[in-house]
Amino acid sequence: MRRFGKAIAILSLMSVLLVVRPALVHAQGFSLGAFDQFGILINSGVANADVNTAPVNANIGVGNITGSLNLHNEQVNGVVDVYGGTSMISNGAITGTQPARLGGASPGGSAATINYNQSTIVGAAISAALNLSTTYGSYASAATGLANLGTLNGNHAVSATNGFKVSGTQSYVFQATTLSIGNGNTLTINGTSSQYVIIDVTGNGNGSNLNGALALTGGITPDQVLINFTGSGGNVQGAANGATLSGTFLIPYDTVQLNSLTINGHIFGGGSGTNFQFVSNALISQPAIQAAVPEPVSLTILSVGVAGTLIARRRRRPVIRV
Repeated sequence: MRRFGKAIAILSLMSVLLVVRPALVHAQGFSLGAFDQFGILINSGVANADVNTAPVNANIGVGNITGSLNLHNEQVNGVVDVYGGTSMISNGAITGTQPARLGGASPGGSAATINYNQSTIVGAAISAALNLSTTYGSYASAATGLANLGTLNGNHAVSATNGFKVSGTQSYVFQATTLSIGNGNTLTINGTSSQYVIIDVTGNGNGSNLNGALALTGGITPDQVLINFTGSGGNVQGAANGATLSGTFLIPYDTVQLNSLTINGHIFGGGSGTNFQFVSNALISQPAIQAAVPEPVSLTILSVGVAGTLIARRRRRPVIRV
């Protein structure tokens, strides 16, 4: 019986390890995983990067770039985690506070810092972002009967349930050749708090621009919307005259050149050998970092493990004879 108790105790420990493992796709939709901790995430292989806007209300992750990120001595209300050493940052005398909702000390936050040699943290975030892009981009490349939005431009409304529903989830996938909202126009995505929307933009980035607003209605949040640029070799630009775009933007294979807009969400990008520019009143507001959500199977194993631990403890209690 002691062996049985020990086995159950080991199972309970394994269940805890399974619970904390972040999942890419779960019963509801997708998880940003390690990418969630950054508002701005710069892809490895980028030649040079420039974040010239204040304040930056987000954590910044800098991949293994070949040049450097110019921070312009900005106010960063977050932290900057850098894959490598000090040569990757220029003008890095940043000020600001990392709030508790983005990982700072509770309740008042922590001073903004630049943390070098964070290859594990940044590498995991980049891997999570690339996996999201590849996983959902594969639906477009496989011609799975996605709802084809063609050239998505001007004022346009997208309802989650009109998309291709990924089996067993609440994820709905759409395809567009280009995304060109246009100044003064709004792309509206409607979905509930339990639905997830992915728009695969399959062109090479040229012709796409984020010049207008992207609004969310119905309860869906920026962490539940992926604007996934799957093409390569182009330039994704944006100059939205201060308009707000809500969502998570994946631009892993193109030049990124954004200014005069506000992103309420996350942005990841920069193709190999290209530049990443988030400048001239391009502002960002990163949502609060979400706690990892246990998978249903992990919850089941956890409950079994906890019950087993209790049984094991009960069996170890000494028997008192009278």
